[in-house]
Amino acid sequence: KELITSILSQQKEQVQNVMDCQLENMVLGWIARQGNDSDGNDNTISVGDVSMDKVIDEKMENGGDSDSGDTLDSLAAELNSVLKLTPDQKKQLAKATEGVEEERKAIEVVDTSLSALLSNPWLMNNGIEECMNQFTSIMNPTQMSKFMLWADHNAEAIDQLDYVNAPPANAQPAASPAFVFGIDDAPPGDDN
Repeated sequence: KELITSILSQQKEQVQNVMDCQLENMVLGWIARQGNDSDGNDNTISVGDVSMDKVIDEKMENGGDSDSGDTLDSLAAELNSVLKLTPDQKKQLAKATEGVEEERKAIEVVDTSLSALLSNPWLMNNGIEECMNQFTSIMNPTQMSKFMLWADHNAEAIDQLDYVNAPPANAQPAASPAFVFGIDDAPPGDDN
């Protein structure tokens, strides 16, 4: 249970890093589109269902007295001043960031799913934990780690195994899984 919780927590952290990168990409796309009203694009940026206005309002300290429209204009002017993007760079950034909002929404779904998995106690029931303990108590941590790496490396082949409708012993499978062996790069004698 702790192993799975740890893995999910690590994945959630990685997803958060990806979300941060996506936000940065969205801001770059937004800056690239500023001042290009003639292209017919919507020059607003949103993070999920939240507009850039809302993001700026949340980031402003309580004493801020300018409205979000002025703040957005100020932010755009400041970033344009600092970055000094050429028109060609703006076009490239605008093209490179097309669809980034949809990607961010998909990443938010993954983040929400990981949060749900972490917050539910049914993640590991006693039966699964007992079964796992049988195997983890037999193998040492190095062996367990090697097995997990092997299983990850052979995930496609493992997915091809049909546990429910196995063919008769004398029948050849339609598509044989191809397992990869020999992933042990440790020097001989390193079996602890």
